[in-house]
Amino acid sequence: MMQREKKYCSGFTAVFFTGMLMAGVLPAMGQGPGSGVGNEEVIVVREYEAKIQDAQKINIQPNIPEVEEKKPTFSYSVPARDYKDFSFEPNPLRPIALSKEKIEKYNTSFIKLGFGSQLTPLAELTYNDNRTKNLKFGIFYNHLSSRGFKVKNQRFVDDEAGAYLRYFPKTIETGAAFTFRNYRTHFYSIDTMFTDTSFTPKQVRQVFRNYDALVYIGNAKKNKYDINFRQSVQFNYLQETYGKANEWFIGGHSIFSKVFKQYHEALADFDFDISRLKHDSLVLQRHLFRFDLGYGFDNDDWEALGKIGFAVDGKKVFLIADAVIEKRLYQHSLIAYLTYHLRYDKNSLNTFAQTNNFILNSVNIKNSQIGDFGAGLKGTVSNFSYNVAFHVNHINQMPLFVSDTLDMRRFIVIYDTKVKIFNVHFEAGYNAKEWLRLSVLGDYNFYQMNKELRAWQEPNLQVTFRAQYIWKNKIKAGIDLYGFTNSYAKLSGGREAEIKGTGDLNLSLEYIMNKHLSFFGNLNNIAHQRYQRWYNYPSYGINGVVGGKYSF
Repeated sequence: MMQREKKYCSGFTAVFFTGMLMAGVLPAMGQGPGSGVGNEEVIVVREYEAKIQDAQKINIQPNIPEVEEKKPTFSYSVPARDYKDFSFEPNPLRPIALSKEKIEKYNTSFIKLGFGSQLTPLAELTYNDNRTKNLKFGIFYNHLSSRGFKVKNQRFVDDEAGAYLRYFPKTIETGAAFTFRNYRTHFYSIDTMFTDTSFTPKQVRQVFRNYDALVYIGNAKKNKYDINFRQSVQFNYLQETYGKANEWFIGGHSIFSKVFKQYHEALADFDFDISRLKHDSLVLQRHLFRFDLGYGFDNDDWEALGKIGFAVDGKKVFLIADAVIEKRLYQHSLIAYLTYHLRYDKNSLNTFAQTNNFILNSVNIKNSQIGDFGAGLKGTVSNFSYNVAFHVNHINQMPLFVSDTLDMRRFIVIYDTKVKIFNVHFEAGYNAKEWLRLSVLGDYNFYQMNKELRAWQEPNLQVTFRAQYIWKNKIKAGIDLYGFTNSYAKLSGGREAEIKGTGDLNLSLEYIMNKHLSFFGNLNNIAHQRYQRWYNYPSYGINGVVGGKYSF
């Protein structure tokens, strides 16, 4: 997961942005997990999912936005990672239900420009070609940068560019995608050992350059044999400049399924992952293979899936499995389900850097085996959707971020050998036609650690609430409220430090002048909470941005 997690204020005052909001000049822009660039939804072309999260930047996924949707049709929206100084958010959720309106892909191109507090320029360009019936292609470029004024070296620059191509003659679809991302941040830790030092920005600058390429082929339509297949191959190269480390992998994913006797399906999956990591102290070469077979059943009343296989990591073999069963108790309003997943997940410098980019390059790398049992109820009643579930997770080799005792600006990774997590998950959404959307989702986790005293830097409760109001398809107003509870950081000598929880309130407004031109703006972290996602790395506090977008 790189990707994919998707900003700041200080120079301009809250009074300025509040005044702009009242004047009706500020609209919303959206960038979130699985959503798109701009003020609408975007569908991403790629297999690899990477999320970037840290305490002082917008979470932008290194992926290729195909389009910007004109009318999102989800019955409720997962809170978007917009232009926000909020980098810690719940895991992205798949919407429970969709409206009947068809989502049309590849429908627009646009240019977006903006500027905000803390000398924050924003520039986005997306072009999608729609003229050829069976051929779609596009390019994009995004730039975002910012700097803080109260904390020395609190700054970042984020550039990404990419292109995609889809060709789908008759029953076969093939495609390719490429993304380059250059993210530059700084070790601006406020630890007393490093406060008011003579470090120049260049001396504490961290640069991650990520090159990601994907090609795939699969069936685009149902065929007379009821056989579905997809074969993809991906290459990724990560370059880390502060410690002069690099990591690459080449991987492939093969999926085959065969429908028989209307309700039954046979499935087979195969994955391979060959990677190499080189840093200060070692060269780590790894080969990982996964294979499983399964059976599925779905008659619109019962749905069941069972898969079993194995993962081969060098000379070690691990069991992997998936089991899902759903029963419709009352139409679509009440559905009960049970799930169990046993996975073997690869950890890497890339996946760790996507979560915490203040990481030491020579971290200890171990893979994790994860089991997840879940039971819940979900359903859709008119315009209301819900999902409530209880999970029990058991994790062998759970990675945790802790401060490096030799350099408190940077983080290392330690592992707890056996962790059990009791989780309560809830989500609900309400959609009143197209003018009002409300959603809430959250997770409460109770950790039972084996070797470590706590799940370091992991809060127990995370909650997100979002409301969006649309007036006559001209003005969109939104409120986002994020919150998480306290967490703890592990320090040297068996000590620990408490990281306070917080609530983050954000406002957005968009004025759509016509089908080509709109204006947007956001005011974020209104309470000016300089909370920390990672120990000794405060956020920027109140921030905002205004700008315009031209679609063509």
